[in-house]
Amino acid sequence: MPPAAPVEGVSEAHAKPVARMGFRFLRARGRFLRAREGQVAILFILMAVPILFASGAAVDYGRRNAAKVQLDASLDAAVLALMAEKTNTISAASIANAETQFRTEASKLSGVTITSFVMVPVPVNATGQLGVTATYGATVKTTLSSMMQVAAMPIAGRSGGERTISQYTDFYLLLDNSPSMGLGATQADIDNLTKLTAKQTSDRRKNCAFACHETKVVNGKTVDDTDDNYYLAKKNNIKLRIDNLREATQSLVDTAVQKTKFPNQYRMAIYTFSDIFTEVAPLTTTLSTVRTSAGKIDLAYSYPDDRDTQTSYIRALPQIAGKIPNSGSGVTADAPIRFLFFVTDGVQDAVTDGKVMGPYDKKTWWTDRFLGAIDPALCTSMKNRNIRIGVIYTTYLPLPNNDFYKEYVAPVAANIPENLRQCASDGLFFPVSTGGDINTAMQKLFEAALASTRITR
Repeated sequence: MPPAAPVEGVSEAHAKPVARMGFRFLRARGRFLRAREGQVAILFILMAVPILFASGAAVDYGRRNAAKVQLDASLDAAVLALMAEKTNTISAASIANAETQFRTEASKLSGVTITSFVMVPVPVNATGQLGVTATYGATVKTTLSSMMQVAAMPIAGRSGGERTISQYTDFYLLLDNSPSMGLGATQADIDNLTKLTAKQTSDRRKNCAFACHETKVVNGKTVDDTDDNYYLAKKNNIKLRIDNLREATQSLVDTAVQKTKFPNQYRMAIYTFSDIFTEVAPLTTTLSTVRTSAGKIDLAYSYPDDRDTQTSYIRALPQIAGKIPNSGSGVTADAPIRFLFFVTDGVQDAVTDGKVMGPYDKKTWWTDRFLGAIDPALCTSMKNRNIRIGVIYTTYLPLPNNDFYKEYVAPVAANIPENLRQCASDGLFFPVSTGGDINTAMQKLFEAALASTRITR
């Protein structure tokens, strides 16, 4: 081997010791590196266990979160199904069905065990809201986390629902079918009838805007007088207020059927009055029957001796009040809200026992005949029993050239609409002028009735 080249600045005497030192450094470095490689292996082995556990926990936690999402969705579905039931109460059977639905869906999830399920109904509150709250508890079986003595991970969830109840309601219709409802439905109908009646032979039928419905006696039997103004209007296709009222009532029944959200929610009854209080349709949930009966609503007969005392509120309102029980909460079928639809022109023309029955009545030349605006006090007893009263006012037609009107009706004319407004419950007064649409007023009143009813308990 050739001698090592001398190191600059180092004498040959010192070069050999330096070379030996370098050789020893290289040997030591090699041993160090070999020792370090062993430590890394040991460190890797020591760290692998927690890394493995952490990875397993992450996987199990992900499974747990995925299960919770599905369980929460199943609980929401069970709540929604219960709240969609067509009823205003939440029964134990309904809750049991909801739990069965939830547990059935949960059983489809691998490794999931339901530990608890609680569903509590929230009673109907003052604004008519019905609700339910639901909670569940569950566990999800772990995989790698079980090596750390974590056999399962817990899950908990909650849900709830609330909706406005659909109230049970009884509708009673009290409809004025007195001779004043024989007025033409529009101004054109009134004008046409007045022209047609100019040819009538009887003075009481001449130039009359009212299609009075009369009878006559033939061979000892009372039959319709087909020569009267009522039949004259029919033969000439003149529409009367009573025709509008009949059609509007049938349309109202149709609307009630359309708005029904669950069986037997609405019941209806129809009564007409003049001097006679008549049941047209008894209270029933069979609305198709009510509609058929409404088709029979017709004008009351007029008396031929000019004593048409045929709008008797002092008879009709106490009788309808006796037909209507106290209004209930509307939550259940046995405690419905009671609602009265009252259609009239607001002028009383009644026979009494000789005493003036109301502060707005005036005695006529006939001792027991009284005319005047309706007394709103007749409605008070029903409103005190939480019966809602909606009034459709078929505006009384002013007759300034008629002496009878000027003497008996004109003095109280200003009281007519205001007294009817007082008779109605707040916001449920609907005037219909001559030519106005009774059907539109009926529909508005029905919508207002549903919007205005409130839980009373």
